[in-house]
Amino acid sequence: MLLRQIQYFMAVAESHHFTKAAKQLFVSQSALSQQINKLEDDLGVKLLDRISHPITLTPAGEEFYRCAKKILSDINHLELQMQHYARDNQGTLHIGVITGLGKLPLTDILSKFNTEISPQMQFSLTNCLSKKLCHMLGNHEIDIAIMAVSDDFPTNDFELLSLQHEPFLVILPAAHPLSNNKQISLQELESENFIFPTAENVSYDVFMAACLKTGFTPNIVTYCNSPGQRIDLVQSGLGVSLISESGFAYFNNHADVVSLPLTEPFYKHIAMVRRREEKHPPLVDKFWEYIRINYGQETF
Repeated sequence: MLLRQIQYFMAVAESHHFTKAAKQLFVSQSALSQQINKLEDDLGVKLLDRISHPITLTPAGEEFYRCAKKILSDINHLELQMQHYARDNQGTLHIGVITGLGKLPLTDILSKFNTEISPQMQFSLTNCLSKKLCHMLGNHEIDIAIMAVSDDFPTNDFELLSLQHEPFLVILPAAHPLSNNKQISLQELESENFIFPTAENVSYDVFMAACLKTGFTPNIVTYCNSPGQRIDLVQSGLGVSLISESGFAYFNNHADVVSLPLTEPFYKHIAMVRRREEKHPPLVDKFWEYIRINYGQETF
């Protein structure tokens, strides 16, 4: 007994007519009749009373109809459920990312997730500053952001998964009087000119908060978001600046620029962020859980 034979029988049983059923199924009447004859032969019973007009069901046919209807309903439900699981592993996940991810191996993470968890998922990556990414999240332009966050990040609106805390360093020209120190406090830099990121950058908020906490408002002479360019500006003698540990290691190519750890360190906090919702799309939940298990530190 084949599924096709059951479907053929159901069409005849519900239309009470071979010709109408054949048209509905887009098969010839002879092919339809042959399949139902074979079904009856396999079962050893007659399901249809072909003499009556319109065609009616025999008692065995009525029982077969009731059971077959449930079987087809279950099959249809099963197909829908499997489609749901298939959709969970397909589609595009829109991720916003900042440039400076420190030691977080994003390309390896995406590759492993594709290989191990969801081969059919695609990624769309958008590169922006953290505050812009937060705005894009709120407007549903992206699904997830991997970004820098400040201590006052709005966790009422967004769910946050900590991924990395990386210390900021002070960078000075090698000829600076404090450059030979093993470490340095922000208080010692109160009278210095500073090179800061722009206010659109979360690092601006972090640097400013640290200076104010120390007891002074920094004298900012230049704004620059590029870590490499900030190093160049420090090298030229324009001022001092702050940079993440990995940023200095990656961008510095000046022998006449030095970095010093802070006596009271503060950190670049990298986190994965999504909207705080009761229910997220399956793609978002699956990726979030994968990162939480393999790379997460703490959830807020």
